[in-house]
Amino acid sequence: MASDGENSAMISLPSRMGTQRHITGEPTFELLGDVWTIANQRDTTLDLSRATRTQSVQVCECDHVKLIIPDKIVSLSIVTCNNVDVDMHSSISGLELTDCTGIKIRVKSSLPSASIDKCQQVGFWITSANAEYIMFASCKSGDMNVNVNRNTSGNVDEDDWVERPIPEQFESRFNSKLQLDTKPSMLY
Repeated sequence: MASDGENSAMISLPSRMGTQRHITGEPTFELLGDVWTIANQRDTTLDLSRATRTQSVQVCECDHVKLIIPDKIVSLSIVTCNNVDVDMHSSISGLELTDCTGIKIRVKSSLPSASIDKCQQVGFWITSANAEYIMFASCKSGDMNVNVNRNTSGNVDEDDWVERPIPEQFESRFNSKLQLDTKPSMLY
């Protein structure tokens, strides 16, 4: 990472409160141990075809980036990013999104879980087989949708997408055993 101003890249991302946050640092795209580290990338497409099923991918402070992950990986983590598109085959353990805006995730095979924390405008595109077991966990996030392809033939001309919102608001009530029962709000 460069320490002087003339060698470092600066990216401005909108924060959740509407102010600009500046991201500085050299663009990084490297394998460190079993973790692909991608940071400070802007306006580019990155091919992770060398990533294997024993490796994870961490993406941090990127803006307008497309990631192509054609093979299964252990996990994917995206932190403090804006407008990132991900085309991935599958993940063994799951996906984590933290403090991001404008994220699109397309999964060709399987994604067991997705954790969404402090994010806005998040979209998922998954298969109907994946929809049967994927779990979404969200906190302090909004405008989250999942699109499920009901097409099982594999022919893209027969794609049949159904869009569902991931609830942002919940209602909680005490039951007779003084435990909280929580469900999505009917306002949804």
